[in-house]
Amino acid sequence: MDLIGQVPINMQDLLLTAGLILVVGSICGEVARFLRLPTLTGYISAGILLGPQVFDSLPHEHIHAISDPVNDIAMALVLFVLGGQFRTEKLRGVGKKILTLSSIESVFSFTCVALFTLPVLPGIAGPLLLGVMAVAIAPATTLLVLDEFDAHGPSTDAIKLITALSNVWSILFFELALLLLVFLSGTSEVGPSAAVWDIFGSLFYGLIAGHALIVIQDRTGHGNYSLPLLAVIALTIGASKVTGVPHMLAFLVTGGVVANRSRYFEPITKSMGAFAPPAYVAFFVLSGIHLDFGLLAENWIAAGVYVLARTIGKVAGARAGLKISGLQFLNPQDRSSPPVGLALLCQAGVAITLAHVAMKYNPELGQTLLNIILGAVVLFELVGPLLVKHVAVAAGEVNIGHLLVRSSDERGTSFFSSILRSIRGRRNWKAADLAGFTLGRMMRGTTTPLSESAPMDDILRYANHARSNQFPVVNADGEFVGMIRLRDLEELAYDPHAASLVIAGDLTSLGVEEVSLPASATIEEAASAFSEYRGNNLVVIESKENPRYLGMVEKADLLQLVSQLEHSRLQDGPQTEN
Repeated sequence: MDLIGQVPINMQDLLLTAGLILVVGSICGEVARFLRLPTLTGYISAGILLGPQVFDSLPHEHIHAISDPVNDIAMALVLFVLGGQFRTEKLRGVGKKILTLSSIESVFSFTCVALFTLPVLPGIAGPLLLGVMAVAIAPATTLLVLDEFDAHGPSTDAIKLITALSNVWSILFFELALLLLVFLSGTSEVGPSAAVWDIFGSLFYGLIAGHALIVIQDRTGHGNYSLPLLAVIALTIGASKVTGVPHMLAFLVTGGVVANRSRYFEPITKSMGAFAPPAYVAFFVLSGIHLDFGLLAENWIAAGVYVLARTIGKVAGARAGLKISGLQFLNPQDRSSPPVGLALLCQAGVAITLAHVAMKYNPELGQTLLNIILGAVVLFELVGPLLVKHVAVAAGEVNIGHLLVRSSDERGTSFFSSILRSIRGRRNWKAADLAGFTLGRMMRGTTTPLSESAPMDDILRYANHARSNQFPVVNADGEFVGMIRLRDLEELAYDPHAASLVIAGDLTSLGVEEVSLPASATIEEAASAFSEYRGNNLVVIESKENPRYLGMVEKADLLQLVSQLEHSRLQDGPQTEN
């Protein structure tokens, strides 16, 4: 039995609290996704609802007991993935340019925050340390938003690398700044060896953990990638806590070692999809619980100045860094440059950890920095995920399928369809009835088509509410003219100039003969057509001579009827012989 503040914790109650965190977080994440927001925004909102800011529905001692292990594991997983971005072959072409961009952006962020906060903080130590903390970018928030929308491309790669580098710079220079500003002023009893050990101890643990993970993975084989990773993470976190070493740098180094010295990084990161999501959900729900709007209100001047200065520094620094480094991230459709700096604003765990480190050297100064950071985190964590998504979309590096939210959710529709198919399957159909069953009898309540003259806005709106990834198009007389596939929209959806010039009729890549069947076709004929067609839907028309659109038939529904036909034939066979 654990004791938190001398209060005994019942493990069953603790598990109930953990379950509520995951359930409410998942529900709010789905709501956010439905509203086209990053699911992380929903998780954080769930925490705000559960926490003391709104309902205060969870025991505080449970939150304290859960927070540290969840935060440690989630951050370790994310930092491991980010560390793997430092691959030799990946950096060979743009490594120097990315390093230049990150350095310039960091200098701008530090300078803006340090100068802007001088008038609102006493002395020089506070502004300088706050400036260094401003460099840090929240790795979990940034990486998981990019992964959620499956963003891929040069801008996405650069954002991941800059995020990882920002945490390296902030941790290294924060320790050096503390040595110069706190220890040398005689305000702390902690010696310089502590700061040196924080840096080199973390790097040492990362090197040991990375090579240990490779060795363990070699011994355990290729069937299990999660157990060695979790074992190494747990041991590294434990060793870091026992020896008083921050473990953030350690997991960046671990990821870099595994990515560069083995072939295990890709399969390990893929295996994380099976066990990491609950940790991420709990991490962000707990982050929402810990958000304190009261601290923002109490420190609104300093926090407001910090938010403004950091935003200016990140945006202006990224722009200057891109220009000086010679990097160009252009949307391939409209050749515009995405506002990369806006994707660098997320901030949470690393900056908060640095504030706690400062408290070891100077409790009063550390508490002041912590209050400012916690107040600013309220804004950065709520707005940051939206801006990361905006930049990825503006860069044209998000597949349009990840931006569509079906109004009746494909999973929900499939659920109801399965119920209808089940009911249909229980009817006592005779083989003779099914043999004569035509597609015309299956068309009640099927998909409404797109008008041939529909502009891009209407097409995207239609796609957002469509059940399938294929959209039938008809002319003014209701005649079927072709089918649009979701991937046909990807190139044009990001190009506002081209999108304003096209209509639905211009985008039909599947012709009438290829994807349509007459209403008189039997289910066996339709099954034969599906065997030669890779899609999941075929359009039903009046006849080949009169291609008036009647509806769409789904492959799953058709296969259900074919199965019922075969079953009925087997049942009717013995009766015929008798």
